[in-house]
Amino acid sequence: MTPATSTQWPGIWLSFLTGVVAAIAVTKASPALLAMQQELQLSIMQIGWVMSSVAAGTVLLGVFAGSLSRRHGPKNILQFALILILISSSFGLVIDSPNQLLASRIFEGIGVIFISVAAPTLISHLSKPSDMGLSMGVWALWMPVGSVMVFLLSPLILKHLSWQWLWAAPAVAALPLLFLLRFIPNIERQLSNQHNNETPTGNTGAILLALIFVSFTGIFFSLVTYLPAYLVNTYALTKSSALLVTTILPIFIIPGNLISGFLIHRGLTPTQMMAFPALAITIIFSLAYNFEYSTSVGLAFLSSLGFFLGMIPTGIFAQAPRMASKSFDIGRVMGITITGQGVGILLAPPLAGYLIGEQQQWSNLYPLHLLLAVLIILLLKPLANYQPTKQ
Repeated sequence: MTPATSTQWPGIWLSFLTGVVAAIAVTKASPALLAMQQELQLSIMQIGWVMSSVAAGTVLLGVFAGSLSRRHGPKNILQFALILILISSSFGLVIDSPNQLLASRIFEGIGVIFISVAAPTLISHLSKPSDMGLSMGVWALWMPVGSVMVFLLSPLILKHLSWQWLWAAPAVAALPLLFLLRFIPNIERQLSNQHNNETPTGNTGAILLALIFVSFTGIFFSLVTYLPAYLVNTYALTKSSALLVTTILPIFIIPGNLISGFLIHRGLTPTQMMAFPALAITIIFSLAYNFEYSTSVGLAFLSSLGFFLGMIPTGIFAQAPRMASKSFDIGRVMGITITGQGVGILLAPPLAGYLIGEQQQWSNLYPLHLLLAVLIILLLKPLANYQPTKQ
């Protein structure tokens, strides 16, 4: 498929909205767990697994999702993913045990991985090369925008309805998008006609991006999973107040996404755009975990951490299409890259729960967060030097 000569923004925004649905499905566990913990008698380790189990499908099916997107077209995969989320999230209305909760979560995760691979693949084909930084900056907003919506609306849902209705929220959001997706341009035939020459799945550039994604999602989800509980237990905040404070993190990720996309559009490479934020994150963690500070300074740390974190996924998604040897292979590269996101979500929350322990030792998270931030810095040099083999 030849690169687009003009950027089709309506299709890009609709693709982005499918990502918001996926983000709601992933992030809803954090505020819901505050209500579920007592009703379902969940331990702090079980809380971590409930959050992370949504990523099981990503780890197992990431590359497969990329191949499906390539063969059947990203638009068809998006429609299937929304149907899957609609069904599995609706099941939340009748959940009454941890096993049912985990089963619902795993099936939701399959829908999430299909969206997180197919949507940026479709966006890359709807965007002309010079606009790739801007369009991927838009796509990178999917997780923070969905997270902000969850943390802002969940206090109202939990107060007037129940956590079961919060669990079913992605189904409500998915329903209108199933209709609106019909207006996205069809590129399936153009893509499917070119998949005869199979390329190897072992793409070094994509693997490096996947490892960076492991680090990013490990930081974000270990924070967003336990931050409400930390604020309730340490500062005696109400659940509603803790959720509002937690919203600061994804809110400040949004301007980080947008500014990163703009700077890439203006000429910075995606790897350059990730380097400084990764260094800033390392410094913030070192200060936050090792010094005493006031509440206002703590809020400044949280907001600045969100801002610099937000620059990294934009760089990842802008770099991913450059790792494909041919344009029709972008879906496969996205699949490998997104697998890293799944590994981070799957492993970081339960690992963080283990480190915190039932004694609530929150400072034990420092080595984990420092290691993940430094790993991003170390991976950027080989990524910047990697050139895909053109076929």
